[in-house]
Amino acid sequence: MRLIIASAIVALATAAAANAQDSKTTTRTNIKADDARVMSMTGCLRQEVTPGVFALDGTTAAAGKELQTKSKVKTDVDNDKVTVKGKSETKADGAVATAGSGSTFLLVPGNNVDLASHVGQQVRISAIQVKPGHGDAEVKIKDKTRVDNEHSPDAKSETNTKLELPRSPAGQYSVMSVTPTGGSCVR
Repeated sequence: MRLIIASAIVALATAAAANAQDSKTTTRTNIKADDARVMSMTGCLRQEVTPGVFALDGTTAAAGKELQTKSKVKTDVDNDKVTVKGKSETKADGAVATAGSGSTFLLVPGNNVDLASHVGQQVRISAIQVKPGHGDAEVKIKDKTRVDNEHSPDAKSETNTKLELPRSPAGQYSVMSVTPTGGSCVR
């Protein structure tokens, strides 16, 4: 009987360790746009009343026709505590604004971008502001991601995407990527 109980405890501990593991995710995103401005913004993400529309209360970190973002997110899992720490660096070919007054940016998620799961968190957003007018803006996105898992095989992916974003009379921010920075929003 003791052997069965001890075996069950060891099996349970092994299963818990396999499900809860430390990881480090490294992402490099390059975005190029014509007739549009690529922006990197940081701040607090919130859901608007209109479905599918979000707002970022924060500042612009960089803007230009081309943007390169490198992000690292480390997840540390210990028993019943999970710690997430994020770091991002962004370079743009245009002007860089690392400080300034806060603004509110209305955001629409791009293809395969999940903003809803990051509501209430401090995040770094890469977005494209399409210039108002007629015709579409061409956007090219190259994304490389590597996930280093502590107790399972590492994973990596690479995507190349070419989009044509429609113009609107007032311009809009289409989110291409979101990275949590590890903090929650203060209310």
